[in-house]
Amino acid sequence: MELIHPFEVRHQNPASGALFAWAAWTVDSLHYLDDIDRAYDASHAPVGGHRPDVVDVAHARWATGTCITALDLCAAGLGRAFCGHSGARELDLAHFDPGGRPSKPKDVRRARLPLPAQQWVDDVCADLHYKQIKSARDWLTHSRIPRHFTVAVGEGGPPQRLQLQLETERLGVRRLVDHARDVGTRHVSALLAMLPKL
Repeated sequence: MELIHPFEVRHQNPASGALFAWAAWTVDSLHYLDDIDRAYDASHAPVGGHRPDVVDVAHARWATGTCITALDLCAAGLGRAFCGHSGARELDLAHFDPGGRPSKPKDVRRARLPLPAQQWVDDVCADLHYKQIKSARDWLTHSRIPRHFTVAVGEGGPPQRLQLQLETERLGVRRLVDHARDVGTRHVSALLAMLPKL
């Protein structure tokens, strides 16, 4: 809050500050998920007796959706502070992504961002783990993603964790949760650290 409050006062935009604060809290929930997933990975004891595949899909959706939400909240805060956005629906990273579909409104919005904020958007959009997380989130939310299950050999062995088939590789849920936590933490922290200069 000591980084966010001066920013919202300086720009006279409390909505942007609220969005940045919500992004930080969203990253906190990724760390909570990481704790839960690590405990599950070690014990293989799901809460409530749920099937392991249900736990893995739930954790994958939680990780990917939450990470993308945290970054979109940062983009929304930038849109409120610098682009005069005041609509009911917030802007997200796609509204600033230089690699997405070209559009005049996007170009105008990007031009209104200070150069460090433009660089932040570019860094997030170029991050390979961000692209993996976004792809997995899109598949888990809007489609069916190929899932790979393996059966543990022998009795009493721990169940194998689910793997999601992304465009170029299979990614296990444990690694996906790690990537989501790290990507969200790294990029949200980077934006919050630059607020005094914006």
